Amino acid sequence: MTGDDGHRAMLARVRAGLARRLDEEPDLPWLGDNEPLAAAGVDSVLLISVIGELEQELDVSLPDDTVLESASLSSLARALSRGGRR
Repeated sequence: MTGDDGHRAMLARVRAGLARRLDEEPDLPWLGDNEPLAAAGVDSVLLISVIGELEQELDVSLPDDTVLESASLSSLARALSRGGRR
């Protein structure tokens, strides 16, 4: 899998996890990959819970400040891809 393919796959996982929590369509058509999550109404509590689930699935760990500093789905996908193994 190339870097772009890996990023797209991780991006799809982040998007699907958020959609599950929001009880919305899996592709979240209203949210662009690079759109600021806060501006889209995604709060930090929701974000941390979604990322926590993904950390468990992927067996990685991200510091909370990395999650909170990630402003978009794309930046979260990159952070998860680089996350340290537990």
